[in-house]
Amino acid sequence: MALNNSSNVLALLTPENKASFASFAQLCAESDNLVRLEGLENQDLRDGLSDPPTLLRFLTARQFDPAAALKQFQEACQFRYDKHILRLYDLVEIADYEQSRQFYPHWTGRRDKEGLPICMFDIAHFDKENLACWDKTRKTASWAYSQSGKAQAPKADMWQLASVLQDTLIRFIFPLCSVMQDRPRPLVPITSCIGIVDGSSLGLKLGWSLRFFAQEISWLLSTCYPETITRIFVCNAPPYFSTIWKYLKPWVDPRTAEKVVILMSADVLPTLREYIDDVNIPTAFGGSLLFKHGMRPLLDEHVCDHFNWDLPERSLPPGPIKWIKDADGNMAALAVGGEKGFQRSELIATRSRVDN
Repeated sequence: MALNNSSNVLALLTPENKASFASFAQLCAESDNLVRLEGLENQDLRDGLSDPPTLLRFLTARQFDPAAALKQFQEACQFRYDKHILRLYDLVEIADYEQSRQFYPHWTGRRDKEGLPICMFDIAHFDKENLACWDKTRKTASWAYSQSGKAQAPKADMWQLASVLQDTLIRFIFPLCSVMQDRPRPLVPITSCIGIVDGSSLGLKLGWSLRFFAQEISWLLSTCYPETITRIFVCNAPPYFSTIWKYLKPWVDPRTAEKVVILMSADVLPTLREYIDDVNIPTAFGGSLLFKHGMRPLLDEHVCDHFNWDLPERSLPPGPIKWIKDADGNMAALAVGGEKGFQRSELIATRSRVDN
C-alpha cells in the first residue's frame, strides 16, 4: 500500500518515458523486487522503498533505460539486505542515530517554494575530532540481526548509519512533504530535496581531508538513493573554493556534482530567495529561520496543522520515524529506534488517508 499512485508519478512524463517506466516496473515485478522487503513490519508503508516514485528515481538515474535501472535497483536492494538496513531502522540506538545525523545534511523542517524539503549542513562541524569519529565508524564491524532478536555486533557501521539517515529522508520526510497541499503541484509526489551548505569554514587542508567522505557518501547516494537531490547550494564559499572543488569533484558522482551551485557571500541571499521564502531561510544565510546545524526540525505551521498530534508540542522527537497504516487505516507517524536495550514504538501523529 503506497501513498502515491502511478498516475500521479507519471503525470509529467513523455509517452516514451511512460513506456520505459511500464517496462521497468514489469521487470521489477518479474524479478520479485516489488515484494515486501525483508525487515518491514506488516503495518509499514512501502513509500520510499519500492513504490512508483522510487522506481522513477532509479529509472531517471539511468536515463530511462529499464535494464540498467533494474540492475541498479537490484544492487540497492541487495545492499539493504546485506546490511540489515530495514531491521536496523527499527532498532538503531537513538543516541547513535543522532550522533551520525551531525555528519550529513539534515532537514530544517521547512520546504522551498516547490514544496521540497530543505536540508542544511555546516562544514565547520568537520573538525579534526569529528572527522576521526566518522572515520572510526568506517572500521566498525557491521551490525547484524539474528532471528533470535539479538544483535551480533554492538554498533552499526558507517554505511548502515548513513543508510538509516537517508531512509528517514525517503521513508518519512518525502511522504510527509508529498501529502502537503500548499505547493504548486500538490498531486506530484516529492522525491527530492535541496541542500544548503555553509562553506565559509572550508579550508584547503579540510577540503583534502574530506575526499574519502565525499567518495563513499557519493557512492551510497548515487547507488542506493539516486535522484534524491535537486540542487546543493554551497554558500559563503571562500575565494579559493574553486581550487578545493577541483580536487574534490573527481571523488563525487558526476550527476551529483552537476547539481552543486557555488555561491559567494554576496550571491547567497539573492539566489536562495529565488527558491525559498525568507521565513524558511536560516539566519546564517540572511533569512529569518533560527535554525543551526544539529537542531531538530522546526516544522512550519502548515505541516503542524495538517496532522493530528499525539505530542502536545507538535514537534518531531529524536531518532528514526516511519509511516505506518494504523488500525483505522490512517497514515500514522511512528517513532522507532532503541534506547538502553528497549525498542521504542511511539505514535507521534496521524493523518486520514484519502487513497485507501
